Amino acid sequence: MAHKIGFRTAGFHQIPLEQCLIALAEIGYDGVEICLEHPDSRPESLTPTRCESIAKRAAELGLDIASVSYHADGEDEEARARNQLRAIDITAHFGADILIINAQRSIEGQERDQLDAFGDLLADALLPRAEAAGISLACEPEPGMFVDGSAEMLYLLELLHHPRLGVNLDIGHAFLTDDSLPEAIAVLDRRILHVHFEDMPAGVHQHLVPGDGDMNLPEVIAALDCAGFAGYYTIDLFNIADAPVDWARRACAATKRLLQT
Repeated sequence: MAHKIGFRTAGFHQIPLEQCLIALAEIGYDGVEICLEHPDSRPESLTPTRCESIAKRAAELGLDIASVSYHADGEDEEARARNQLRAIDITAHFGADILIINAQRSIEGQERDQLDAFGDLLADALLPRAEAAGISLACEPEPGMFVDGSAEMLYLLELLHHPRLGVNLDIGHAFLTDDSLPEAIAVLDRRILHVHFEDMPAGVHQHLVPGDGDMNLPEVIAALDCAGFAGYYTIDLFNIADAPVDWARRACAATKRLLQT
């Protein structure tokens, strides 16, 4: 199975977006995930014209806009919900068809209420908007959030049963939250719409270049192949402001070696 490799622009947050695209194309990436936390691409300020200009530049460089993401960690609920709706329209203007979102921090003892409230937001506002725009929403489980691992994600998927809702599987997150990452992949199966790819040390939420941590990445790739995943392996490194191009180059080379074995 041929695999495509992307990179999240979060790691380039101190570099203008167009320069980031040029660097990723020169390194040899197939695609890019545009993060709406990047100063050049905030949902409050992006216009359709600006989105189309960025998409045109990416195409000129030979990069697909594989996905768009908006996590909004730390923003209040009202602003977050408003920007999530904007992010759906922005994703369409970029010509992409996957928007990655996540949940907020869990409140001890209130996680089920938070899940149900998020389900209501998805059902009443986000998914109808996404369906109208031709966009799929990929929710990303993350340690410490009320959508934490595959169990919470499955609850949400089964609660809504919506064809436009799926999973962005960050393999490092699942390594921390699930007893078996290959089993989590098998359970989520075709509902995995997108993948964030990195390595992690055991028990520590620290995104590393593939091969630098404790994960069995060949086993993960085999499990994703068995699940029929044919989307992007998008590398998720963000604490790399010291030398983002160097980090991205090393991660690309490491990932290509893994995918070719």
